[in-house]
Amino acid sequence: MARRLVIHVGAQKCASSSLQASLRLVAQASKGSLGFCFLNPAQLRDADQALKRSRDDALGYVDRVLSAQSSSQVVVSHEMLGNRPALVCSIAERALRTHDFDHVVISGYSRLQSNYHVSAFSQWFFRDRKKLLDDLKVLADFNLDWRKFSALERSLLALSLVGKDRNWFSNYQHFCGGISGLGSAVSVVSCHIPTRALPYSLLEHFLSSTGLTLELDDLSAFDVRKNLSFNPSVIHAMSAHLSALRPHQQSFFPGPHEGNRWLFRVCKRLTAADQLMADFDALFSPRLQHSLVGHLDCRASSSNQQYCDLMSVDFNYFKPSDEALLLSEQDLIGLAVETAQSRNSEELEQFNRKVENACMQSMRAEIVSS
Repeated sequence: MARRLVIHVGAQKCASSSLQASLRLVAQASKGSLGFCFLNPAQLRDADQALKRSRDDALGYVDRVLSAQSSSQVVVSHEMLGNRPALVCSIAERALRTHDFDHVVISGYSRLQSNYHVSAFSQWFFRDRKKLLDDLKVLADFNLDWRKFSALERSLLALSLVGKDRNWFSNYQHFCGGISGLGSAVSVVSCHIPTRALPYSLLEHFLSSTGLTLELDDLSAFDVRKNLSFNPSVIHAMSAHLSALRPHQQSFFPGPHEGNRWLFRVCKRLTAADQLMADFDALFSPRLQHSLVGHLDCRASSSNQQYCDLMSVDFNYFKPSDEALLLSEQDLIGLAVETAQSRNSEELEQFNRKVENACMQSMRAEIVSS
């Protein structure tokens, strides 16, 4: 029987955790017809570095993983692979030449860049001190008072002024170019993740687009959606607190990828969250955020069209809104200055103190209870 390997390359914040959870369940229910392995990130980083140094044992970890798979259909997955096309293409070649796979599919998903950044901020960047301090430096370079903006506004401003967008076209151009010498034995598939406006079943799409066949009656039973998010009050409070600390001053707050379960328990303990966010909405008009998101969507539009043409993806997933405008640096600074002048420093300080106190009380209650 012909053997097929699917290398799921993510990317981060592109429903990877949901898809991986679904594939684990599917593999368990498939009675041996599908093998699934969530790859070890540390081992992948080591393999990538060894490959760059042309070490003979660079793919030793990959060899062990693939040798352990007896199924005719196998999926290996980790979202960090999306940033390492050379490693992915080497894995594909190794699977064909050493591990008796007849076909390899490289599969990855994408996301509108502004949405990608907002989602990454809400999970990681809001508690990433280096990222927060970098954003503050950008605003200081343009003579903008960071205290007049929410942490997300600061992050979007910094990205708009000096940052680079995730370039899906470049990513998948590298994948396609890297496997060109392997002929029809390796293929690359990609799509934007499902949205409310353009929904579809992620699991069904993954299986059909990669050519995996399973005798399972109801795939919806395996469709996991891991979409938990932190309370916006906690996000704002932690960001404000960490941003106000001196660079070498320590904090007990967990950083990115740390203490997620603890933070979710803190969110559950937070009282008056609705009132806090009502106050937040009154102080921080959404106009600036909407303008920055529209600018980012316009800025990435050309490369997104190239990605859609390359991978046969519906451009409607990436199309900027009718109100979106590409802004010059002068326009961005003018919009930020206008926004800052419309906000009252004393009111913002009072709100930050109130929301920080509420979150600190919840954190203390969680610490004491354990």
